[in-house]
Amino acid sequence: MDSGPLDGALLLQVERVEDPRGFRLVGELDASNVGVLSDALTRELDKGGDLTLDLAGLAFMDSSGIQALIRAAQQLSGQGRLILRSPGDLVRRILSLIPMDKLANVEVIDDES
Repeated sequence: MDSGPLDGALLLQVERVEDPRGFRLVGELDASNVGVLSDALTRELDKGGDLTLDLAGLAFMDSSGIQALIRAAQQLSGQGRLILRSPGDLVRRILSLIPMDKLANVEVIDDES
């Protein structure tokens, strides 16, 4: 697993969630640990269907995180949606850099629960 140095991996927790199917991300997503997320996503993307990423606990994401999300959306294209749930203000601003018009299967939703 090419996820960078161990200390980077400690900055990000990727927790599997069954309902809705996906992952909860907690911490910071950057070049040092994006491999952890990519590895987890690869196993799920092959199954197709909607995949939800709960971003409420994600404090930071850099361009490598954006690239991982774009790749995931492209792989799901025609098979399901990539649902990005409850991003915080900083992560939401970073997500605004993604050309959403080219990724019709990406949905950003807020969860008020």
